[in-house]
Amino acid sequence: MSLTAIALAAIGALGLAVGTHLQHRAVREAPMLEDPSTETHRADAAAARALTRPVWLLGMGIVVLATALNVVALGLAPIALVQPVGSLALVCAALISALALRVPLSRGLLVGISLAVLSVAVFVGVSSRFALETRATDSSTALLSWLLLGLCLLGLLAIRLRTGHIARVACAGVIFGGVASAVHVVAVEVIARLAAGTPGPVSEAVRGIDANPVSTPGLWALVALLAAASGIGMWLVQTAYASGPPETVLAGLTVIDPLTAIAVGAMLLGEYDRIPLPGILVLVLSGATALLGVFLIVRHHPGLARAERPRDSVGSQIRRTQIQGPLEIVAADGAASRNRRS
Repeated sequence: MSLTAIALAAIGALGLAVGTHLQHRAVREAPMLEDPSTETHRADAAAARALTRPVWLLGMGIVVLATALNVVALGLAPIALVQPVGSLALVCAALISALALRVPLSRGLLVGISLAVLSVAVFVGVSSRFALETRATDSSTALLSWLLLGLCLLGLLAIRLRTGHIARVACAGVIFGGVASAVHVVAVEVIARLAAGTPGPVSEAVRGIDANPVSTPGLWALVALLAAASGIGMWLVQTAYASGPPETVLAGLTVIDPLTAIAVGAMLLGEYDRIPLPGILVLVLSGATALLGVFLIVRHHPGLARAERPRDSVGSQIRRTQIQGPLEIVAADGAASRNRRS
């Protein structure tokens, strides 16, 4: 079951990278307001215009499919096994950008990808040995529901106050970490109820989980809050695409989302109750190495390399000097000189 869940999560990570690449393209190509009151207002308007673009709709469809695969994976394995695999979406996104922009992979990018992939593999390997397959109780479900409610209020506050790019990325990452934890609880409970009395490996795994079932009203309350938090998080992500680089958005989500989900799984669901101290140290070390890999991927992302390339061209020099003032002239070789005042 764990191998199936990991495979589904990996396919979902690839789909998430493709979908977010298309969505970001649609948002960035959407027309911006000419006279916005604030930068975030302009970002909100651009995100709203992108919702009807075919490219955005195609990206959304791929994201929904990837999310569905991730939901199934969360129902088949602990959060500690599934969510770290999602961080590979940043690796896939970097490779997709390199192909789309026809930018060669730099040494720093290759090192970052290698560190991220190997670290995630170590983290998942250790988690597969010690992480427990738990089933939520009414008390843990209630705590998770309160957590989601608080995250919804936090997201609405971020939208209301028109916070900046980094704040929206961080808020969306925390919200989606809570959403992933709630999805795990709901998916495990649904699979358990569907598999009850049915012979097979799924029912045997479910019967091996020693926990009280969640009440139906508590489960529906969690589903409602899960849907609300997902909508708020999606809006924060779309407006973050319009107000800053996509590398920051995807990097923030692939770091903050898994960390939040793993923390919830450990504290509320007890997935790491039996892990020894050496295992914890390996998890911390591999997690830190994965963060370093993410940092290198963002730092050497193909999109940034492409953006820096025109700086040496004459055309970009001319555009820059036009902004600086009318007295500066750029020669054909790129050298700048000042006009003499008449």
